[in-house]
Amino acid sequence: MKRLFLPLILVSLSLTVFTQNVQDNHQCGQHKLLKKLLANPQFLNQHLAEQKQLLNEENLNKGNPKGVVYQVPIVFHLVHNNGPEKIDRSQIIDALTILNRDMRGQNPDTATVDSLFQGIIADNEIEFVLATKAPDGSCFSGITRTLTPLSFNTGSINGADQVNAVIALNDVYNGNWPGDQYLNVFVCGAVGSGIAGYTYYPSNFFGNSMENGIWLRHDYCGSIGTGSTSSSRTFAHEVGHWLNLPHTWGSTNEPGLLSNCSTDDGVSDTPNTIGSQWCNYNETTCGSHSNIENYMEYSSCRKMFTNGQKSRMRTALNSSVGGRDNLCSPANLSATGIDVPPPFCQADFFANSYITCSGDSILFEDNSYHNPIGWQWSFEGGIPATSTLPTNQVTYNQSGIYDVDLIATADNVNYLTANKPDVVTVLDYNGISMPYYEGFESASVVSPDWFQEDNTWEVTNQVSYNGANCLKLNNSGVDEGTKHFLESQTFDLSGATKVYFSFKYAFSNRYYWNDDKLKILASNDCGETWSVRKVLQNAQLVTADNTTSFTPLFSQWKVASVTSIVLPYFVPNFRFKLEFISGGGNDLFIDNLNISFEDVTDIHQNTLKDSFKVFPNPANSAITIQHDKEVISGFKLIDVSGKEIATKKFSNCSQKRIDISYLDKGCYFIVIDSLESLHTIPFFKK
Repeated sequence: MKRLFLPLILVSLSLTVFTQNVQDNHQCGQHKLLKKLLANPQFLNQHLAEQKQLLNEENLNKGNPKGVVYQVPIVFHLVHNNGPEKIDRSQIIDALTILNRDMRGQNPDTATVDSLFQGIIADNEIEFVLATKAPDGSCFSGITRTLTPLSFNTGSINGADQVNAVIALNDVYNGNWPGDQYLNVFVCGAVGSGIAGYTYYPSNFFGNSMENGIWLRHDYCGSIGTGSTSSSRTFAHEVGHWLNLPHTWGSTNEPGLLSNCSTDDGVSDTPNTIGSQWCNYNETTCGSHSNIENYMEYSSCRKMFTNGQKSRMRTALNSSVGGRDNLCSPANLSATGIDVPPPFCQADFFANSYITCSGDSILFEDNSYHNPIGWQWSFEGGIPATSTLPTNQVTYNQSGIYDVDLIATADNVNYLTANKPDVVTVLDYNGISMPYYEGFESASVVSPDWFQEDNTWEVTNQVSYNGANCLKLNNSGVDEGTKHFLESQTFDLSGATKVYFSFKYAFSNRYYWNDDKLKILASNDCGETWSVRKVLQNAQLVTADNTTSFTPLFSQWKVASVTSIVLPYFVPNFRFKLEFISGGGNDLFIDNLNISFEDVTDIHQNTLKDSFKVFPNPANSAITIQHDKEVISGFKLIDVSGKEIATKKFSNCSQKRIDISYLDKGCYFIVIDSLESLHTIPFFKK
């Protein structure tokens, strides 16, 4: 067989997308990287020399002895932006289990391998073991988590951005996780346009950096969760590349070309082939029967490595090229914690959600590491109140904020504790009655009735549509693609025939290319599921001309009406969510949020910036109207139908307290007479 080695980064394309758009993916991903690397003489010369070294070492049987199982420390870096790519531990463990099964040739479907290749199915005697020590020696679970919009590289491949995000932001150890100490696997939202995964041949060109690792799109990691059985074999394919295996047709990303018959993968027992994207068991395009079930093919029936590939991979793992030989050294096994049973070093747990409604339940799962055998749970306000099981479905019947505590043990002697005070929020299943109005006047901070993760939403007195305050999202200067969430409490919309939902907002781009987006989502099951009800983007979102610093004038506010709150959402536990996706623009301002059974959108159009203040709002027994510059000579109270309830004239003043204790609960408007003009402001009686 010919041995042809081309210098390139190996990129594996999603089989479905690849089949449909081979040329587009080749040009957008692989071709650019190949062209860039070939233009670097240092890389070209080094790669050719290293491949020659690896070939010589393979000829010297450096991949032997057989019967020795090499263990490789592995770390999964989950890079997410709070979307479906934020997969859980069980999916990652599933991916690792499948990888080790496939590497050892223990997958049951080897029994269906073509009889021509049954005799050369390899047990590679290589296993990947979750590291239990971080680079600073601290104990951890083998998985890090990094929240960043850089989870999604949807254009050209740029793993360096994701590496840098992990180094700076992961939740375990901030710094380099050396590529000659760990196999770093980056599980991301997207790793390039139409690409399922990619990696590098062994090379000292990357030194001991984390870029000497493997990238996987989240839905190609494991067979459960967002993964699938058909996509789960991509991991073994990428590990093959990482251990110096080309595709079976050679070092290109273009299967199916007749010219591939003149190239080869450097492995003696993989017949020449043009490369397959489907399972043509009779494929003999290059004269011999193709091993289309090989993991280094693009077919959907991949299920084996050959003994020749085993020799090549074990040679790479014993070579100094790329630092692969250090990975399995006794010193490194000790440094990464995989030479001994993993120590029980931390108690922890997680839940499918920490917000629920009264009468609903939350699933709690133990996440202690490593290998606890006993659990003592305490669920304040929950049923059951205590448990000794590792996984628990806990029901909360009363609204409130509750603690959860876990004591875990690995030997019934040494105990570790995870205490999470006020971690569970139980909302009232029967939410706030209509109408609802929020002008953000009654507090200087966002109410505990609103839920956010990163504290980027705040109440500000910097500006408002009317009154003193409004809601502000601090969006200036954040990374494009960053998502900001703000979730509401529950509202009772049961029995409604029509719902009016509106708010005032102000926003401007910094530059013409900004592409920020505001989504309004709704839930009819207390936040278990959400659906988009309105999207404000581009011209719809912008209320003012581009500027590098934005504080809106009164004329720069618009009203958003959400007209798609319809029959399926007329439930007692309705919730809504604001989701803002940064596109590089300015801060966002929101005021006068209304939900009601009557249309009050256009009744209270104020005419002055920094107009009269009405506080508190909502109020129980009295409100105060105030203006620092203008005088007040009287007022009128009206309800949402426009009916006049009360009117009064008095001597000019700048502040007046008004009794509203006699009013029924609901939305009202006060029309303030300032001698020169009238000013209408909404308020709510609680």
